[in-house]
Amino acid sequence: MPVKGSSLESWLQYISSVHPREIELGLGRTKRVSVNLGLGKPAPLVVTVAGTNGKGSCVATMEAILQQAGFKTGCYTSPHIHVFNERIRIDASNVSDEPLIAAFEAIDEARNNETLSYFEFATLAGLYLMRKNNVDVALLEVGLGGRLDAVNIVDADVAVISSIGIDHTDWLGNDIESIAAEKAGIMRANTPTVFGGEHPPNAIIHRAKELDSPLLVIGHDFHADQDAANGTWRWRGQNRESVPVIWPDLPIPSLMLCNVTTSLQALMLLPLSFGLEPVAAALNGLGLVGRFDKRLDLSNGRAVIFDVAHNPAAMQQLSSRLRSYKSENPVAGRIAAVVAVMSDKDVIGMITALEYCVDIWYIAQVDEARSMAADEVAQTMKKMGIASDQGHIFQFDSVESAYRAACDHTEAEDTVLVTGSFFTVAAVHGLTQPA
Repeated sequence: MPVKGSSLESWLQYISSVHPREIELGLGRTKRVSVNLGLGKPAPLVVTVAGTNGKGSCVATMEAILQQAGFKTGCYTSPHIHVFNERIRIDASNVSDEPLIAAFEAIDEARNNETLSYFEFATLAGLYLMRKNNVDVALLEVGLGGRLDAVNIVDADVAVISSIGIDHTDWLGNDIESIAAEKAGIMRANTPTVFGGEHPPNAIIHRAKELDSPLLVIGHDFHADQDAANGTWRWRGQNRESVPVIWPDLPIPSLMLCNVTTSLQALMLLPLSFGLEPVAAALNGLGLVGRFDKRLDLSNGRAVIFDVAHNPAAMQQLSSRLRSYKSENPVAGRIAAVVAVMSDKDVIGMITALEYCVDIWYIAQVDEARSMAADEVAQTMKKMGIASDQGHIFQFDSVESAYRAACDHTEAEDTVLVTGSFFTVAAVHGLTQPA
């Protein structure tokens, strides 16, 4: 255990060592320590967000709207891009080191030899700091799955399932229904669930019926109508009394509209009152680090897009956005992709989704045990028929060297894409500035 006055870095190293395994799903340990801490519910109102993709965007959207409407928010998300402090936000600001250390000290004292994982420590710290800061609404992002994720010790007032795709198969199952059943674990009896995909899996539909949980589905119960000519969109949904609500002439944010639409519906189901003005103000310019995040290289001004997409479904969405980006920017040149992926991912599915959008590949690896070697990714691409004999595939030992080559060896009108994992984005995001 770190001594009094130890740094946050010392505490992060310590909480990484307490539990013998990096990931161990289950609620027992977290619940027991939560009881010892007397945590209870972290806020009067709680929204829990699960899903394969889009969770972070949903939390960011709800946080922005609630902030504009004058409510005090607490957010817990993962993983982080730059620093651990990003995972816990109070009133739209990352928590500083001192309160984080105090939270870890309290948790360590209360755990009574329970071997909490890094994620369980982090989750309890988030709940502890939200409770301590008396936030009005807690926005909690599930880390993995839902049913057995540490966040699920809290009963939500609204559950959000942003999307269902194939990912984390070692933990959640190999098919959509198995994964959906795990995500459905955040649903509660007589409590609404908002689903951000147009075709909810049977596991979610059946669970909603079992729990008598109202299930609201995008494209059926709430909608986004885009007016491309005017650069605006209209949200149509319903409030807690099932009364139709329309928010017209909303600014289009850089986040995916399906996630923003889902977030708005979730907020409308809370016992809160706010009007169109804070919604429009929040969405104006709304974005999130690493989500189709457009920036400029500090060295030569090259256009760079960062995206943390790390499974085929996310890559398909990224591919669609890249096609739109090129059609909206007719002078845009080639797409040079800096890619590093984890070995437990569907690399073939990810590359296939991006293949026809990318002109040059800069394959790299990150300094992380789970990273797939650049050579293995390149060999997989060759087997897929993406040949390197024309010089379209280059290999590097690090994301930074791949990124530097991509920026330096392309033309001024080209765009560098950095994608494949949170680690990939984190490695070079600091080498850029806002566009």
